[in-house]
Amino acid sequence: MISENIKEVFEKINRDRFVVGLDINDLFAQVSYCKVDSDAPTTLSLSEESEEFNVPLFMLKRRDDGAWLFGNEAREAEDDGVLVNNLFERARLKKTVRIDREEYLAKDIFLLFLKKVLLLFPAMVTPDKIVSITITLKDADSDTILMLQELPNMLKVNPDILHFVTYEESFFYYMLYQPAELQNHNILLFDTSGEKLRSYSLMRNFFKSPGVATVDVKEYINFPSETPVQYEKGERDAMFLKISSELCNSTIYSGVYLIGQCFYSDWAVESLQFLCKGRKVFKGNNLFSKGACFAAKEKMSPSGKENKIKYLGNDRLKVTIGIETDDVPKEQIPLIEAGSQWFESVGRCELVLKETDKISIYLAYVYNNYVAHGELTLTGLNTSNNRITRVSLEVKMISEDTVSFKVWDMGFGELYPSSGKDWEQELKLEG
Repeated sequence: MISENIKEVFEKINRDRFVVGLDINDLFAQVSYCKVDSDAPTTLSLSEESEEFNVPLFMLKRRDDGAWLFGNEAREAEDDGVLVNNLFERARLKKTVRIDREEYLAKDIFLLFLKKVLLLFPAMVTPDKIVSITITLKDADSDTILMLQELPNMLKVNPDILHFVTYEESFFYYMLYQPAELQNHNILLFDTSGEKLRSYSLMRNFFKSPGVATVDVKEYINFPSETPVQYEKGERDAMFLKISSELCNSTIYSGVYLIGQCFYSDWAVESLQFLCKGRKVFKGNNLFSKGACFAAKEKMSPSGKENKIKYLGNDRLKVTIGIETDDVPKEQIPLIEAGSQWFESVGRCELVLKETDKISIYLAYVYNNYVAHGELTLTGLNTSNNRITRVSLEVKMISEDTVSFKVWDMGFGELYPSSGKDWEQELKLEG
């Protein structure tokens, strides 16, 4: 009987599948995970005795055996090798790192760091059991996304399970899974996990169906996360009280979240008293990774929660971009759809051009139903003598409001060989 029960337990463990949320910023990485059928993520801790969720962004190659150490272990072993810091920034800037006589790409060391962090999972959470990973970032750009898309290959998992959200959207997904009393009202979040204080105001509008959620972000450059020595007693509390009252006096919030170690010291006295009046106040350090975990869960198997309210953020495109054919009537073929995240938005197609060096494009804006029409001119493309040319077109968002068009001359078989030319044009989208 005991053996049968043990067998059932192991069979259940083998059937379990997991979703993962990964928070990455300039200072640390943090991981939360849960079973697909669970609404209670667990955040990986470096210590069994305390909630030590943040893995500092350090790597070190030990001189005596060439082993790579990471996080606190790397920092503590600084005398045994070359400590590499500012990993995320260096990787984003495509820098190299010199360790003794060897040169490394910062990107490769950073991805190795992430792989080591993800190997901290309990034994039952193996890569083949992970069905969805969402990475959340404070600021996202296409180069960073492209770099992080190499992570699935290192983990030997399907690249299609990897997704990205900003901190704003991670906040939205976290609140999507909170109790009913926090679902219908505006929520305020203060984050001190970076160098400067940031506020995130989650605003919900249920006058539309489905409802719409937006997040307004403000950064306070005069309020550093680390307490400067020159602060007088009570001065920092007064500054935070001023910031809090300005936000809360203009908008009604039913809940406030305070993120970062900064809030675990006793400097905030009057400001906390103010925030607790008529509002629920929560402290924590793992909201964004848990929000990313909930996002991974929704992207893998939608729960229906987003049928009631949709997130509309700055990273979401407000325009559909595509090409128009010369047929009568003209046909519009979308390559990038409105509503998608700009940093994941890319579309490709091949076209056959006959005696023309122009490609017709259109931009359909969703907020005012305005459709703009234009042309890409392939200067120098041979269009004479009934010439037919096949071109490859890539449309890619390179920022929140800028789209890049790249075209390559592919030729048309042996009859019209490729000229080897390519063209690139950027276009600023309307606000």
